[in-house]
Amino acid sequence: MALQMGKSPGSHKEAATRKAPVHPKARMALALVAVLPFLDQRPDGGDSHLSEGIADEVLQALNHLEGLQVVSRTTSFGYGGSPLSPLAVGRHLHATAILSGTLRKEASLLNLKAELVDVKSGRATWSKAYAFDRQELFATLDDITRHVASALHVSAPIRPRYPVDLEAYEYYLRGRQFYFRFNRQGMSLAADMYRRSLDLDPNFPSAWAGLANCAAYSYIYIDRTEPQRELAESCSRKALELDPDLAEAHASRGVALSAAGLADEAETAFETALRLDPNLYSAAYFYARHCFAAGKPERAIEYFEWAAALRPEDFQAILLVAQVYHSLGLEDEAERARKTGLALVEARLEHTPDDVRARYLGANALVALGEREKGLAWARMARSMDPDDPMLLYNLGCIHALAGDPEESLDCLEQAAAAGLTQKDWFIHDGDLDSVRSYPRFQELMAQLRS
Repeated sequence: MALQMGKSPGSHKEAATRKAPVHPKARMALALVAVLPFLDQRPDGGDSHLSEGIADEVLQALNHLEGLQVVSRTTSFGYGGSPLSPLAVGRHLHATAILSGTLRKEASLLNLKAELVDVKSGRATWSKAYAFDRQELFATLDDITRHVASALHVSAPIRPRYPVDLEAYEYYLRGRQFYFRFNRQGMSLAADMYRRSLDLDPNFPSAWAGLANCAAYSYIYIDRTEPQRELAESCSRKALELDPDLAEAHASRGVALSAAGLADEAETAFETALRLDPNLYSAAYFYARHCFAAGKPERAIEYFEWAAALRPEDFQAILLVAQVYHSLGLEDEAERARKTGLALVEARLEHTPDDVRARYLGANALVALGEREKGLAWARMARSMDPDDPMLLYNLGCIHALAGDPEESLDCLEQAAAAGLTQKDWFIHDGDLDSVRSYPRFQELMAQLRS
């Protein structure tokens, strides 16, 4: 989905100089640490979501520390279950140190062991065994972060976090997994998980923020009704009331305000989120999407690139920014980003072949790079897996427009709108659709949609 705007090719570089927060990749890294997914010691693997979630919390906390570089989640977590020892993994990743651990849950008690190994010497520089009840989870994770930072000679100012109930936190983790599928079914499941989390702990701000994101997504792409908009508004406001300094809450507020068409207020919320936490992927990514819909391609580039820097394994931001580069006539940058994104998609599909979003975004890149038949084959595969999802249908419309199939493109776009994707701004600014804009069917569709 690219923008078609009459901006000068160099103007996006000027925009990049104005952002206030320091870009996370601009800091000097003194050490490189890799965090492996903690091992679930239940024989059936029933707590794997929790063990991975705990390791991810520590990874993100370490990623916020100045003077420390952290191997991306996808890279290090890709070694989960590997026959290699943690030390061998650390050497393979050229890391300074590697953190690994185990988790065993027994009723309300958790037993957690963590160990930090110096890769050069092969010696453990820190290790500790914890036994704690469900209310002490985040305090324990903060203690791990402080000890790891100390062992690596890095200052670790820790912001106190809400002591969420463990079961509520587990539902939140499941909700986050479903949400990032970015489809109708995933959004419904995510909202259900967030509601279950809030039933157990109604003061958990992150779950309120997650529910707000689900409602805003549904309003924009699935069910453009007033109850969905009001739900996004009320839940995002509740998250901020519970924790005014939570970057995640400001990001969800930005998403809700963007959905409601309050562009200036949304930008303020997104920029506040990034000021509070320049490493918050969701803030950068959704700010970029907001700028895209608002017809601001240079700023969309700025924040898509920011998001891609935060998650080098993420195929979404890099493929979307490729299309914005193309719309501005920056073909070298577009080709570079598409090839990078396509490699990430292929790696993702190797491990998760049923990832529909990876499949259709990859299909778009393939067609744009001249591999038309392979791209259309991928598009057909994506449609066979989730034929009625409005986001999928819209993207198929873009793919077929790029491939020179105008009637198929218009069929898909009409079906996307009928399924609930009725935000007119996306259709207006998407350069992938330029080849079908002159068709009466497209113009009739635009007359039916709301901004």
